[in-house]
Amino acid sequence: MVEPTSTHISEGQEGGEQEEQQRVLPEVQIVPHRLLSEKTGMKLVEELKTVGLVSRVAYAGPGDMIGYIWVEVFGFHEKTMERIRAACDKYLPFGYDLSIGRFTKYRKTVSDYIREDMMRRLREKLAELAERGGEGGEEGEEEENRR
Repeated sequence: MVEPTSTHISEGQEGGEQEEQQRVLPEVQIVPHRLLSEKTGMKLVEELKTVGLVSRVAYAGPGDMIGYIWVEVFGFHEKTMERIRAACDKYLPFGYDLSIGRFTKYRKTVSDYIREDMMRRLREKLAELAERGGEGGEEGEEEENRR
């Protein structure tokens, strides 16, 4: 069984650096040779959730179609891979590709933190503007008279 881990360094409370181990679960990426309808894709997703040692199943695609499915597993046992292949054979008779690795994010990136900060500032600014708009009836009346 393969159990990959990712190591990152974080600053300790006393200013020293501590090495922290975080377990990163591997994924099986399923890429059908055709886009799946939402109906067929959801049937496959539900069956994949019943496979042993699966922690989560995610999917993506354009609109209501499904083009990628990621199955996060606790480990690579041959039985687990056989059950994933059997489910794919059942719902994907036109073919598919399987890859093993890590394909989705398992922790926030710097961009995620920046985006969250920008959204927080935008919400604060909008709330401030909404408060100003509701306070001064006179300013609003003057603006209407100018038009």
